[in-house]
Amino acid sequence: MGEEVKRIRAVNEVEKQRAQSQSTDLTGEQLFIRSCNTCHPRGREGMGPALDKVNEHFPDDATLKRFLRMGKGAMPAQTPETINDQELDNLVKYVRQLPKP
Repeated sequence: MGEEVKRIRAVNEVEKQRAQSQSTDLTGEQLFIRSCNTCHPRGREGMGPALDKVNEHFPDDATLKRFLRMGKGAMPAQTPETINDQELDNLVKYVRQLPKP
């Protein structure tokens, strides 16, 4: 029984370290460049639409966060494994303050 407990603890520790390594606490700008800028260059139209009306389409942060988590069409979902909750907050704040074209 002692060896099994040690194994379980070791597995739990590895999983904890893996989760911490995925959490990078990137800024909104860093996340935007990494995940969004290719299709929405500087918030402008590219392969995806311009983001100048994001505040109209998503009037509250919860709605925008839900949309980002789910993705749509070619836009990939930003799952908690990809962007943690703090990073999602950072991204939403950054997107909302992008300069209007």
